Amino acid sequence: MQKLRKMVKSIDKSREREYYRLHIISERNEYIMELPNNTHSSEAAKQMEFAEGFNPELATGEKLWAAAKFNDLVQSTLLRFAGDAKTYDHTVLTDGIKSNISLEIPQEDGSRVSVKVESALLDSGDEKRFISIAESDGRDKEMHHYYIEDGQVLRYDNNLAERPRELRGALRPEESISIEGIKRMIDEYKNEIENDKLEQQMGLNRQPVGVEEVHKLAKLLESAEPHKLY
Repeated sequence: MQKLRKMVKSIDKSREREYYRLHIISERNEYIMELPNNTHSSEAAKQMEFAEGFNPELATGEKLWAAAKFNDLVQSTLLRFAGDAKTYDHTVLTDGIKSNISLEIPQEDGSRVSVKVESALLDSGDEKRFISIAESDGRDKEMHHYYIEDGQVLRYDNNLAERPRELRGALRPEESISIEGIKRMIDEYKNEIENDKLEQQMGLNRQPVGVEEVHKLAKLLESAEPHKLY
């Protein structure tokens, strides 16, 4: 019985990692569709400079504290913009209820930080908390995803300017869909997942962040407003 419980717990953790991995890939592809070639650094990018590097010596206590602060940040942000948030009851998620809000932080140079905040309660009782911030200025773009896993806040960094042009082309909806194109896209995803796993093992990505970074993220969101259609 104890061995069976360990197996079930291991499966649950794998499903949790896959949930966030697919969520991040899906959201990132929304930005890839519009990505041009330019390496100019915008004001939006400068606002996100706190999301750089990782501290491999974070204590367990700080990781837990950061997770609690992050959970509060997600919930308070959704409450703050309750009138604009959307809730999906067993529709977007077949096994739970999800609420999310799209925000933005306009900058003087015309760029903006795009923000997405999400909370989900699954039928299994598991809770998901997620925040992404992205540079959005029609030029060089980068994204940072924050989520809770194993009682700690992980950050996943993604520089969209470094994405292969082949994958961007494969994802463009106006292009005709072919079996070869779908196979190529699936192969790209598989390679990307393997690269992500390697980066995580090497401590280069998907690593825990501390209370200070969560505080800076909260400070950034103070000036956020509901996303406008342009």
